[in-house]
Amino acid sequence: MTKGWVCVLLAVLGWTVAYAQGAWDVQTLRLHNGFTVWLNIDHSQPKVYGAVVVKAGAKDCPNTGIAHYFEHLMFKGTDKIGTVDYEKEKPWLDSISHQYDLLAATTDAARRLTIQKHINALSVRAADYAIPNEFQNLITRFGGTGLNAYTSFDETVFYNTFSPPYLSQWCELYAERFLSPVFRLFQGELETVYEEKNMYSDNMLVQAAEAAQRYALAGTPYAYPIIGATDSLKNPRLSEMMRFYHRYYVAGNMGLILCGDLRADSIMPLLERTFGRLPMGQAPQTPKAVLRDFRGSKPLKLKLPIPVVKAEGYAFLAPQEGSRDEAPFQVMMTMLSNPSHTGLLDSLDNAGKVMAVMAGSYYFKDFGAFGFGFVPNLPFCSKKKASRRCWQAIGRLRTGQFDDAQLQAVKRSLIRQKLLSLETVSGRSSAMINAFSHGLSWHMVLAQAARIDSVTHDDVVRVARTYFNDDSLVVKKAFGRYPKERVAQPGYQPVKARHAGEQSDYAKRIEAQPVDSVPPKLVDFKRDVAERSLCPLVRLYGVKNPDNEIFSLQLCYRRGSATDHRIEILGDYLNRVGTTSKSRQQMGRELQQLGATLDVSADAGNVKVTLMGFDSQFVPALRLLRSFLDSAATDNAKLRVCCKELRLNRRSFLKENANIADAIYQKVALGDSSPYLSRLTVKEARRLKASGLVNLFREVQRSQLDIIYTGTLPVDSVAHLAATALPLDKVCSPWRPVLHPLQSVDVPTVYVYDNSRARQTIVGSYQQVGALPSDSLRAPFHLWGTYFGGGMSSVLFQDIREFRSYAYYAYGRWLQPDLLVHPQSPCAYVTRLGCQSDKTMAALGVLDSVLRKMPVREENIRTARQGLVNAVNNGYPAFRSLGSYVATCRLKGYTLDPDSVTLRLLPKLGIGDVSRFYQNHVQNTPACYIIVGDKRKLDMKQLKRYGRVVLLRKRDISR
Repeated sequence: MTKGWVCVLLAVLGWTVAYAQGAWDVQTLRLHNGFTVWLNIDHSQPKVYGAVVVKAGAKDCPNTGIAHYFEHLMFKGTDKIGTVDYEKEKPWLDSISHQYDLLAATTDAARRLTIQKHINALSVRAADYAIPNEFQNLITRFGGTGLNAYTSFDETVFYNTFSPPYLSQWCELYAERFLSPVFRLFQGELETVYEEKNMYSDNMLVQAAEAAQRYALAGTPYAYPIIGATDSLKNPRLSEMMRFYHRYYVAGNMGLILCGDLRADSIMPLLERTFGRLPMGQAPQTPKAVLRDFRGSKPLKLKLPIPVVKAEGYAFLAPQEGSRDEAPFQVMMTMLSNPSHTGLLDSLDNAGKVMAVMAGSYYFKDFGAFGFGFVPNLPFCSKKKASRRCWQAIGRLRTGQFDDAQLQAVKRSLIRQKLLSLETVSGRSSAMINAFSHGLSWHMVLAQAARIDSVTHDDVVRVARTYFNDDSLVVKKAFGRYPKERVAQPGYQPVKARHAGEQSDYAKRIEAQPVDSVPPKLVDFKRDVAERSLCPLVRLYGVKNPDNEIFSLQLCYRRGSATDHRIEILGDYLNRVGTTSKSRQQMGRELQQLGATLDVSADAGNVKVTLMGFDSQFVPALRLLRSFLDSAATDNAKLRVCCKELRLNRRSFLKENANIADAIYQKVALGDSSPYLSRLTVKEARRLKASGLVNLFREVQRSQLDIIYTGTLPVDSVAHLAATALPLDKVCSPWRPVLHPLQSVDVPTVYVYDNSRARQTIVGSYQQVGALPSDSLRAPFHLWGTYFGGGMSSVLFQDIREFRSYAYYAYGRWLQPDLLVHPQSPCAYVTRLGCQSDKTMAALGVLDSVLRKMPVREENIRTARQGLVNAVNNGYPAFRSLGSYVATCRLKGYTLDPDSVTLRLLPKLGIGDVSRFYQNHVQNTPACYIIVGDKRKLDMKQLKRYGRVVLLRKRDISR
């Protein structure tokens, strides 16, 4: 290791110590009832991420789905939240619970149907007291966004982001949520979980993953899907769920993660007053799961409906998290495969010896697993030869055939990845949740950089020999499909929530509490980002990195695939090649020696070249970037690999229902300008030459350029270095915005795409609402759009999912060209929901009815308005995103944060504005309806009521 790199690594380790005393410090508090709190204070963004972690997941109720069911029910309120009179509601809920126990014990089909109908009748009566989504409304009222939860194998996590002034209300609401949850509106939520099951059954990767689980993890509670078996879904026992709650939802088995703009000096009394009320107790100890020995076992064949392609992999047991071997194991895995594409396995891909190869790992709480997989070259390369090459590469680790320079470069890149992962509130929160739920200390997380730095050559050899052993599971791809389980609806009568949009006494009391009024934080273009003009068409945007010495330099050329569809493949090609004098592997190694990475990406409007590394090595990294810009290699073999991958992507694209729907939405909204109809075809890609792509890259470099730098160097120094080292004199082509106008709907039309294999149907709508050429016209559009389809309190979510259980998801969003660039171009609104195939006609009927006769709930309009304000505050960019945000706004002509106008107009808007916008732009506007699913489940005659029916085929929506 050179002296310079010793200094750099010492600096890195110094940052780790500094973080442990500042921005990365996590204070651990313990309440009197045993409830644990982890606090991390970060004032860089005006928000707090809050999560309650319960150390109980699918592993603790194998194959029953109870943990997941319970996660859903935790959104239904308590004996105080979500009800107008719990004392009157409770007898009905108790009766429903008893009936579900009877249903689970009954096998006779006729008797089961009778019980289900009785449950439905009881549910309709119980709904007379329910206030749907009141918990969600309160979270929004008090600065919250992103309310959600997830269930994993080892934990269940409930979370959202909120504005700091509402910390007291947030703690009150979340503590109340866990004190006395009530299983109201359960029958509808049961249907929603059915929908989720059907949605997963339509995803070929999910099906393959579940098959791998069943085989590889057999004998452990991890062998079953999180959502549970179909039989368990059909036979839920509310009494079992309540026992699960009392067993695991106790203070000693739970924790609170708070990360963001907090004041810790006065928080303890608040936490004791709220979360200190949770019941004491520890979850029962369960035996640690042990992965079985795979020696002598048959290979696992995973079915995928993708022809021609061969694939194979090997899976092994990984070292335990936090163990002595974890750090050298991470180094070993990075030496095999890494984002810089410089690993020993990556070299096979770089040299064209395999079509694709990768290595990775996954950790459960009880054990970890890792492996590698490969795809042989098409069409004739054998799996046997590709496997032998992979094992030869691994053998170099096992026999120590790597030098110290490789080892040090890998350690530097790993340290950089660790630092980057903890930079943001969201990244740090994720690390805190994982550490807490897996029983790791935060000190262990912060010590990772030091442990990685201490890894030696012998350590890597040792772990390679230890963990790449004969106890492995061979996995082979086979062509085919898994049978799809289908959970059918029993024909429930929808509930009528008479009190939708009302408030409970609890809600009125908590809303009466005083709150400090703090305006949402906006981006200050002049204060937050330093700007320098380097050339007439080149502008530098610099942002100070307050945390570490990692820089990012992005060259954003304002030209994309919308003007030249060859650019679609350009990024993939450039990421595979080096320069005329250095191979991809050689260039990657040089970058890695500097602790840097280089990546190229392309989208409809931009080609982005991103360099990341340590500021102390900024100049040599910049020189490598310049050599790549000037002399990217011409390599037709790499281009052929890109074409093969493009062909595979195209062939598999329309095998997924969601992808089909995406293509239809684009077709309906943009006509023949749909990106799926104007994109690069496989035939066109095959006709390309590598020299043509390199020339295209040179042309792109003449396009208007924004340079976005985040780091510790003075912006004037970066400006000088960029002007000196980069080919800025080539830039001569100004940005020309591309607009494909949103299509009008002259005749109501129903577009149907028959996918007979689908278990879930995607249903949606499209309406053009005309031009809205000013902020004062768009603000009501945004408020109406949020009220109608923007969250759990929206019309779509409540009327389609919550009241009728017709869909797993239901939402809407607006489509609009940029106001300052294309003010006179029309806007549009789309809706989308996913439902069981036998509910399609009913779901479509409700969608049409709410579009034509929208219910008006004043309280929910107020929630929608607050939600828009919260989105501005909680969406304030992290420091590494600030430059890109300002650059994009400047490009479009903004001199101030565009959200400032939204915040100025929103307080003046109310129910009258929402109603007027709806009446003038939506209610009587012709609509297109979109249906993607099993045509056999549709009533084609009834569909004609909604417009002329058009049957779409593959060639109509994609090329």
